[in-house]
Amino acid sequence: MRAKHLSPSDESLRSGRRWLMPHYLASAVLARIADEGARVSLVLLALERTGSAAIGGTMVAALLIPHVLAAPLVGVLVDRARQPRWVLASAMLIFAGSLFSTAVLLGHAPLWLVYVLLLVGGCCGPALTGGLTSQLPALVGKDKTPRAFGLDSLFYNVASMVGPALAGVTAATVNPVAAQSVLAASAAVGALGVASLPLPRRMDPSSSTRLDLLSGAREIVQQPTLRTLTLTSSLGQIGPGGLAVVAVVLATSQHRPAGGGLLLTAVAAGAFIGSLLWTWRPIAVDRAPLVTAISMIGIGIPIAVAAITPSLEATAVLFGLSGIFIGPFGSALFLSRTQYAAPAVRTQVFTIGAGLKVTASALGAALIGFAAGLPVATQLLLVASSPLLAGILGTTFLRTGPRKSPESAHRGAIRGHVRTKATAGDGYDPSRSPQTTSPCAKEQQ
Repeated sequence: MRAKHLSPSDESLRSGRRWLMPHYLASAVLARIADEGARVSLVLLALERTGSAAIGGTMVAALLIPHVLAAPLVGVLVDRARQPRWVLASAMLIFAGSLFSTAVLLGHAPLWLVYVLLLVGGCCGPALTGGLTSQLPALVGKDKTPRAFGLDSLFYNVASMVGPALAGVTAATVNPVAAQSVLAASAAVGALGVASLPLPRRMDPSSSTRLDLLSGAREIVQQPTLRTLTLTSSLGQIGPGGLAVVAVVLATSQHRPAGGGLLLTAVAAGAFIGSLLWTWRPIAVDRAPLVTAISMIGIGIPIAVAAITPSLEATAVLFGLSGIFIGPFGSALFLSRTQYAAPAVRTQVFTIGAGLKVTASALGAALIGFAAGLPVATQLLLVASSPLLAGILGTTFLRTGPRKSPESAHRGAIRGHVRTKATAGDGYDPSRSPQTTSPCAKEQQ
């Protein structure tokens, strides 16, 4: 039996494909570390420069609120670009610039100018989240998309742990300006990585691909599965948005203030494990919408049980169990968006969904503040009620509501899908029928 020899070009191609996901993940996690860490560094910076935590809170709000407002525009720009990587990388560089400018100007320039810079940076936020994730099917190919989403969800959790820790440690050992500058540098390096990703180049965009800020929203409204998942996943994020506040209150009520960090670490560790489990054995893609809804129920139940748990250690275990469902929730949601969104508006669907979740989380943090006077058990039940209600509603609607297959959804979507030339992945070619642009063709084991 003769051995099969690969030509140097074949070996180079295989080697290049082997490094696609590490390249993507490194770039994405660097950008998302900056996004997550800024929520801590901005408060610390405001305390040092102005002595006001309230100003820090409004600065964080200025960075987060534009996510949902700018999401449609960012999605349109990426969907319509000949080179999506340049749009994404440019947005990440602007985000990095807004963080660095804030570190330099706060306390030395009018406060309104700082807010404007943060608002501009916040408008680029959707590129770091849904904008990047939406490019994975084109990058790795439809067969590898489920596991790629699992890895992406896993590294989301890594960024959510590393970002705040990096900001806090740097601020404590050096100063908040250094922390903010390190985060800006992280986003800038991530932008360089995204700029060098071999994403497919879109060829010959037609006049029908002109900017339409409502295309993604129409797709979500008109496609029953997308509509259900977008609404319920946003509703389900309101409660967990206030979990950090409740965790600190719970630990303080038991005279163990450092325990708040333990509880949040337990959630992050659980989410990490859940993402690993999904990556090891992804759920069949046709079940992804239902898995998304059921996972929200799984997130809520342990938190509700924690309301009647006296021990902080037992509560940490329950928080970790809740976190395990976060991994499958994120991966299944990404897969569902890819499966049901038409290729021409896919990035818009991702950015709108991500923007709504960020906004819902910020709303939850604000609302739980009004419940600060209630017993801790009641606050935990309030946090749990949102994912529980969202999961139950989502499961009910998905099982009993009108069904529209991904193929029929794509045929009824906006016309003029952009043709792309595959430069990476395993035979991915969005110029074929809609069925082949979505990872719903076969079950992953």
